[in-house]
Amino acid sequence: MSLIFGALYLVVLGLGGLYMAKFLTERITQTQGEALHQQTQAIANALGESLHERDREIAMLARLPGLQSGPLGADWVEPYLNEIQRTFPNYSWIGVADVQGRVQAATSGLLTGASVRQRPWFSGGQQGPYLGDAHQAVMLERLLPPQDNAEPLRFLDFASPLRGSDGRVRGVIAAHVTLSWINEVIRSSLGGTEQFRGSEVFILDGRGEILHPYSAVGAALAPFALIVDEHPYAVTQWGASDQQYLTSALRVRSRTETDLGWRVVLRQPLSMALAPVAEARQRLLLGGSALLLMVMALVYALARRFSRPLEVLAEAAQRIEAGDEDVRWDMHGASAELQRLSQSLRGMTSRLIERGRELQQANANLEHRIAERTQQLYLSEQHYRSILEDQTEIICRHTHDHRLTYVNQAYCRLFGVESEAVLNTRWSPVVLPEDLPQVHAALSRLSPDCPIVTIENRIVDAHGAVRWGQFNNRATFDEQGQLIEILTVGRDITPQKLLEQELSTTAERLQDLYDNAPCGYCSLDEKGRFISLNKVALSWLDCSAEQVLHRMGPMDFFPEEGKSKFSHHYERFKIEDHSRAIECDLISARGVKRRVSVLSTALRDEQGHFLMSRSVMHDITELYGVRTQMRALVHEQKAMLDNDLVGIAKFKDRRLIWKNKALERIFGYGPDELLDQPARCLYLDDASYDEVGREAYPLIRSGVHFRKQIQMARKNGDPIWIDMNSLQFSEAQGVSLWLMQDISEMKQYQQQVEHIAFHDPLTGLPNRLLLSDRMRQAFALDDRMGGMGVVCYLDLDGFKPINDTHGHGAGDFLLKEVARRLQASVRANDTVARLGGDEFVMLITPIMNLAECEPILRRALASVREPIRLPSGDMVQVSTSMGVVLYPKHGRQPSQLLALADAAMYEAKNSGGQGLYISP
Repeated sequence: MSLIFGALYLVVLGLGGLYMAKFLTERITQTQGEALHQQTQAIANALGESLHERDREIAMLARLPGLQSGPLGADWVEPYLNEIQRTFPNYSWIGVADVQGRVQAATSGLLTGASVRQRPWFSGGQQGPYLGDAHQAVMLERLLPPQDNAEPLRFLDFASPLRGSDGRVRGVIAAHVTLSWINEVIRSSLGGTEQFRGSEVFILDGRGEILHPYSAVGAALAPFALIVDEHPYAVTQWGASDQQYLTSALRVRSRTETDLGWRVVLRQPLSMALAPVAEARQRLLLGGSALLLMVMALVYALARRFSRPLEVLAEAAQRIEAGDEDVRWDMHGASAELQRLSQSLRGMTSRLIERGRELQQANANLEHRIAERTQQLYLSEQHYRSILEDQTEIICRHTHDHRLTYVNQAYCRLFGVESEAVLNTRWSPVVLPEDLPQVHAALSRLSPDCPIVTIENRIVDAHGAVRWGQFNNRATFDEQGQLIEILTVGRDITPQKLLEQELSTTAERLQDLYDNAPCGYCSLDEKGRFISLNKVALSWLDCSAEQVLHRMGPMDFFPEEGKSKFSHHYERFKIEDHSRAIECDLISARGVKRRVSVLSTALRDEQGHFLMSRSVMHDITELYGVRTQMRALVHEQKAMLDNDLVGIAKFKDRRLIWKNKALERIFGYGPDELLDQPARCLYLDDASYDEVGREAYPLIRSGVHFRKQIQMARKNGDPIWIDMNSLQFSEAQGVSLWLMQDISEMKQYQQQVEHIAFHDPLTGLPNRLLLSDRMRQAFALDDRMGGMGVVCYLDLDGFKPINDTHGHGAGDFLLKEVARRLQASVRANDTVARLGGDEFVMLITPIMNLAECEPILRRALASVREPIRLPSGDMVQVSTSMGVVLYPKHGRQPSQLLALADAAMYEAKNSGGQGLYISP
């Protein structure tokens, strides 16, 4: 039993774990891939914006009035360039060269007076704004201080022509920017979020070679098609490595005169992206394993407790069967009933051994008679065969090696076979494989002394369904005691088995003892003396028939109390012609005492004179003891039902007729206050009351358990979450049993977990996962209603200086205040979500035209621009840039619309307008 329960539990746990792992893997891969793509886009946009800013700074320096008309080597030029370098430390060198290529002024005086005429940036800078791709230092390598790491100096060149008032080129201003600024851009974009743990960022030049990080230069890349086609994300392998990565690639669009063709590739090990799946699987395995050990230990202990005394009896029976007549049946520690059963079996065994010798002699005589009747039986075989074919019970015959020699039509119908096809084949395929050892073991007990055995086992019918059958097997042996043939008569007992499974173990044992108890039959004359007795009654009296017939009566074996009770009862019985069962002790001639129940009917002549009684005596020794035990058991069960955890109630026609104390505690009622009350008083409203009625009662009337979690009502009206289970207790009387457990705390915990999974922990707004789900739901509604949706992507302008100046606490306060203002700006059915950092998304739907949502967008812009007072008392102010796209005009997928809205937001930043850009 322990192994069976453990195996079933492992199967359920394994299937649930596989389904959960597959579902979470697909869901998390999609969500993490979309987030990875968004992060790649953020890095690419940041790099492009940074390149654009450096290009504009050099262009602005070229338009300084002093450099357009004054001397290029003036005293103010070098200090001014040094100040620019301190503002942006990644400028390794800024210098001004005249038209002949001679450096006139530079930061820290480096290369002043040197000729740069051969440098590409000088010739390119004379033609217009110039951006040179990454290269190693040539002239500055020995002049600049060494870096902290072992990487060689690598620069990007920015240059712009210096033109006089007449428009002629009078020189070139240039700057060398080290590639270390890429690290700062990446750190700023990633923001240290735990979501992209273990991720790596690669920057590729126009030739597809790695620029950053330097340690990866020359390493193998992801498939080239992924990088060039700019897939949102994909699961790939890099080079010859067996490890899989979640990878996203995007082109850097810098809006400079020269397009370097850079690409950003962001990868994350798939194992780290799916770390929540591994953690969930590990927790499920640990918790399930612990629970499995507890269940197996409990099942083993219970089974051991009930089976050990029976094992002792079985061992003794096997020794007796083997011929050992001196067997001790000690039942130490067993119940009183089993000890009395052991005593009875010892006496019965000794009598059976004596009877066996008598039967051997009688058997010899019977063999001669059997031989004479064999011919007669053969002649009537055909007649009985036709009777067998008409039987509804399964009938078959098979040899000692289990090969079928005959099957009736009931057998063929049940198993879907033809009689000719199965003859001379084994019957084992119709038995469930798990039950075959049990069947073979039972058949092996057949012997000339025990030619009949009854087996209950499972079979597989013609439709593949598993059913229960009861088979009576009668064996035929030859004169030498060798098995010739077995006749099997079976019937389908599946309904009875299903009913037995619902009964408790205690009830099954008591019913089994009661159903199989022997009884004694006897007839008494007018004086109460035995006229006839059966063998069972004689065995109880330990006397022979000659000793008791017409000589003795039941009163001779009753104690004084029993004699008085029987005498009074028998005299009244002879007059009134009806009897009531009486119970008393019966003491045999050898002093063996048993408790019996005597019930009689009278036989009279035509004149109504009493002739004799027909009496039956039931041995209720065990039953009498069981009654005493049952009284104690009922008391124990009543204490168990009044537990304080699970509410138990019985309803008849949906009116409460019984309950335990826990039900009153759960629903807040006083003792017996719920009795005879309608079930409606436990429900919140009529709708939930009717819903449970529709769902539960058809199921439980069909024998199926019903289970549901529903909100119900306490006596004071407070809602309470209840996990209810029900089953049909008495179909004829319409009584059902209901188990109810308060799961309000568990429901509250589930709601907290769901809120954490779908909301931003700082602002409480929906996160990316919940936003995607709401977008899909809203767009489906728009399709049905013929409406449209608006996706607005925005971030905060000026947030980073405030966060750096006033600290992260002030930055968090500002983000929460902006979230509150955005929520106040939209309608009740709209959604405001935070994607991370200072990026927000507004989902406005449904609308019928764009003009309907413009007031909302303007209101959101204005509310964000309003000053904010920090907890320190300082007043700060930020603004926002919004990019707007429409569903279904610009796309139908949430990830596609978010990417387009993000691109539109950058157009809003660069348009110089009011911070709002609506995609055309």
